[in-house]
Amino acid sequence: MAQRYAALMGALVADAASMGTHWIYSPERIRTLQSLPHFPFIEPDAHHYEGVEGYYAHDKLTAGELTIYGEWLALYIRLLSEPDVDTHRLQQEIIDYFGPGGEFIGYVDSPTKALLLSLFSLPPEDWPEDSGSDDDQNPALCAVPALVALKMPSEKLENEIDRIVGITHQNEQALVCAKAFASALNEALRSRRMEPVLNVLKVKCPEVVQEKIEQVRVLSGDVNDLSHVFSIANSACHLADSLPVAAWVLQNSSSYTEAVLKNIAVGGDSCGRGILVGAIAGACYGFGDSQGIPISWVTTLQCSEALAEDIEQLLHSAGGAF
Repeated sequence: MAQRYAALMGALVADAASMGTHWIYSPERIRTLQSLPHFPFIEPDAHHYEGVEGYYAHDKLTAGELTIYGEWLALYIRLLSEPDVDTHRLQQEIIDYFGPGGEFIGYVDSPTKALLLSLFSLPPEDWPEDSGSDDDQNPALCAVPALVALKMPSEKLENEIDRIVGITHQNEQALVCAKAFASALNEALRSRRMEPVLNVLKVKCPEVVQEKIEQVRVLSGDVNDLSHVFSIANSACHLADSLPVAAWVLQNSSSYTEAVLKNIAVGGDSCGRGILVGAIAGACYGFGDSQGIPISWVTTLQCSEALAEDIEQLLHSAGGAF
């Protein structure tokens, strides 16, 4: 299977795999859960969050389901398979899916809430194209794997990131980080080698993020552990921390499974980081064998057949074999 397919499925699987421990900010607590049957695809359980820093958000989900991060990516996969879909149409589809009476059921994050409130406050003919909020968190990454899969020239890709990500995020750091992720993912699809991928990610990021990525990448030996990573960046939702942590995870993994499990072990916003970690690891390692996405994980993903069909449609729309 082609790498673009693996990148998209890799991001979705990583999100679902992280859901059962999402927003537990205690690596020690997560370590105690690793012995549970079917880990990492465990049922969300409020008891797992007791006595530690965390936020239990996914009481309406069951093991193998996507969080809102994966749902955003899945929606982009469906919508961007329509050639030249316009911004207003995207906004309407977003409202129809995430808004009241829509198909989505679950926790809604801050930029999505802000977008819905903004659009509902205006008649559709007055919706601005730059409807996003001033938010610098991980949801800004969700459109990137779908946009990269369309194989656009780099200038057009950057313009489309401004347009599509700008629907939800009007924040300079968020847009630059989304473009950095896109450049890194394209490098993963080209070289399938993690070192140049992380070099590209670092170079394309804002300076403050570059510095943190550099610091986590030089950790070695006795200091190459989470306690030292956390002295540089935290595991919460802001991109200035998530991208360095994701870079550390990817640098210190040699397979898709190891990358996803290490990302989960970090804790915090593992699902948000999972979009980047899963897409890049999927692109680099592919499916199956000892390094690729486990087929058993794909089949554990709820609605995996429908998601696979949507991915195939997107890749057909991009042209060429996949």
